[in-house]
Amino acid sequence: MKLLTSALTVLLLLIQPGEAQEGQEKTGSIAGKVVDQRTGQALYPANVVCLPGNHGTTTDARGTFSLTGLPAGSFDLEITYLGYEKSTVSGVALETGQKLDLGELTLFESALSLSEITVSPGTFSVMGNTPLSRQTLSERDLKSMSFAEDITRAVSRLPGVASNDFSSKFTVRGGETDEVLINLDGMELYDPFHQRDFVGGLFSIVDIETIEGVDLLTGGFSAEYGNRQSGVFNLRTRSAGEQGRHTTLGLSVMNAGLYSDGPIMGGKGNYLLSARRGMLDQVFKLIGQDENTPTFYDLLGKVEFPLNAKHRLSLHLLHAGDKTAVRDVTEEAFDIHDTRYGNTYGWLTLNSFFSAKWYSRSYLYGGFLSQKRNGNTQKYEYSDKLVFQLSDQRDFGFAGFKQDWDWSPSEKYFIRFGGDYRRLNSDYQYSLNLQDVRVNAADSLVDFRQQTELSLKPSGHHASGYLSLRMNLLPGVFAEPGIRYEDVSYTGDRLWSPRLGVALALSQHTVLRGAWGYYYQSQDIHKLDVNHATDQFDPAELSKHYVAGLEHQFSNGIRFRMEAYYKDISRLSPTYQNLRDPWEVFPESRNDVVRLDISDAYARGIEWFLKYDTGSKISWWFSYALADAKENVSAIAFDGLLDRQTGSLPRYNNQRHTIYCDLNYRPFRNWHFNLSWQFYNGIPQTLYEYRFQTLPNDSLHFYPDHLSFRGNEYPAYHRMDLRINRYFHFGGNQVAAFLHLINLYNRENLRKFDLDVRNDAEQLVPDGQGGYQYFRDDKTWFGFTPVLGLRWSF
Repeated sequence: MKLLTSALTVLLLLIQPGEAQEGQEKTGSIAGKVVDQRTGQALYPANVVCLPGNHGTTTDARGTFSLTGLPAGSFDLEITYLGYEKSTVSGVALETGQKLDLGELTLFESALSLSEITVSPGTFSVMGNTPLSRQTLSERDLKSMSFAEDITRAVSRLPGVASNDFSSKFTVRGGETDEVLINLDGMELYDPFHQRDFVGGLFSIVDIETIEGVDLLTGGFSAEYGNRQSGVFNLRTRSAGEQGRHTTLGLSVMNAGLYSDGPIMGGKGNYLLSARRGMLDQVFKLIGQDENTPTFYDLLGKVEFPLNAKHRLSLHLLHAGDKTAVRDVTEEAFDIHDTRYGNTYGWLTLNSFFSAKWYSRSYLYGGFLSQKRNGNTQKYEYSDKLVFQLSDQRDFGFAGFKQDWDWSPSEKYFIRFGGDYRRLNSDYQYSLNLQDVRVNAADSLVDFRQQTELSLKPSGHHASGYLSLRMNLLPGVFAEPGIRYEDVSYTGDRLWSPRLGVALALSQHTVLRGAWGYYYQSQDIHKLDVNHATDQFDPAELSKHYVAGLEHQFSNGIRFRMEAYYKDISRLSPTYQNLRDPWEVFPESRNDVVRLDISDAYARGIEWFLKYDTGSKISWWFSYALADAKENVSAIAFDGLLDRQTGSLPRYNNQRHTIYCDLNYRPFRNWHFNLSWQFYNGIPQTLYEYRFQTLPNDSLHFYPDHLSFRGNEYPAYHRMDLRINRYFHFGGNQVAAFLHLINLYNRENLRKFDLDVRNDAEQLVPDGQGGYQYFRDDKTWFGFTPVLGLRWSF
């Protein structure tokens, strides 16, 4: 708290006197009218933003606007309107107290090509070069919000997306975390997360500084994308213009980083470089925590240049590494764990512009992923009498060629087609030795023994092709039928996926969209479940999507969208889950592992999203999702005590009600405040209690008796965050400081709970009825946590 108080004091003292007195100065105003250049018709609600600064407004029904409270100076006015090209009025000089009327300002209707029309529902554009009127979240939005340093965490605040405090992974509309296709400049990334021992991944391996734009597709996406059931996450890196080199240095408690981009070859080409190193190990040392030592780093480089007037070549290299060491040693027990993960990708991209109607992208790529998990545990406690040794080494390599073609034969038709062929191989070297005292289904204690030795080297190919036809059938009526084929040799899958998207523009401000399709997902070659002695691949799972959406922009600047969806999920593979903690580092070592046979599942819901941002000092957005995700569990295999509830049950990541709220306040040019709140409930939970028996050596052993499977729910989760950004400008440099206060009111959100059989004095406490008292130890998500950081750009 002393550190927090000091940080707040420093930030508040850094307010420039000129800013604090801004409201006291005599100010002026700028007025005008925005009209269509061809017809002279008034345009509303057009956004008018005054730069520099945070003054903005929208036009009224007559197309007029007025920006008030402006100090004297020179300004640029940026005017945007849906369906029109952005216009900038530069060098508007305003004197003290002047009321300036610019008269009519004209906008040209944009010649939006058919390839730029959004047909599928569930499409969210974040940052990028698209007009602000078409962006769900802008770059300014992201840099002001919670966890702005991680792009995958930032988008988790969109409707239909769910995640937790510790993980950068997210799920889409009741799906699994591995059901989202992640692309970086066209390259598929497998498991692109740091510290995967922490709930699947603590951070993305891609620095947000490198990202220019993001497209998130949450359902009903076109035939261009395959082998994923739930969503697509497309990332696009920045391309330096002619403005010269740009460099940023960053430091926070999470990581230290360097980013640089700039032109090469006399401005004809450009480069991008990012390097980050995790700081958690150093932070842990400072606070005296030496039990867990996580380290990580990542590197991304890109070079782009023209070969000639029609062909442009780019080279990407991405590498990331992680290491975690756990040393928990006491007189009674020890846990010694070492894990390492590596991700390496390289790809060449050739962009070819044959004519105004023909365009292609060709990719030659390869990559290598490695994983090493080593565990050594020995315990002899009241509830754990365990010896566990594990060696798990996996290597995964791939190489391939992909090509996409765009063809516009006329203004009414746009065709996209392409194919991908990749060779894949994986190497599994898995060894497990497990000895434990466990209870079986007959309530008898047994000496459990498991010895697993697997050495597997599967290989094969994954080939795919697709065709998508986008058509302008009638004025304002668009359709996009498509077909996709997948051939996966190591699973035997040969799959056809038909898809259809439609869009109906009811007016300039209102669009209806719908989509249907088959979405298969084959098991990845490096995802064989050797943890549970599985040596065969499962056939592909299938989700059928039915999606309908409405998008509307109100005259007061509020943007509204609503979507309803239904996912019919079938061909589900058997799955293994831990009853008490689904995020164990070594889940196969625990005595709560169950195998589930699931015949089918579904996910359905309705989502609402509202956003208000006219460029003024205050902006906000709000989303609410009402959802239901259930699966039909036909059998539960578990040799232990469990009330085996089967039939239709909530999926383990079900969220019934989900709310996200963000409020942004920019009182001055250099100060940004973001207050955010989130809420969700409906996640199922399996409770348990302890029983005990006396062993032949007269020692007591306590063991879990699990109650109804997914028969309870976790308490509702909610949290409020505050982020304060302060920008300093001097010369051509900018220093950005931020203070992020996580969980302002210190809500204790339950992550899991453990039952302890001993009290704080490490003693058993009789309950007076021939048994013993048990003490519940709740493990929670983030409590109140301050995070500080700096970025220096020059």
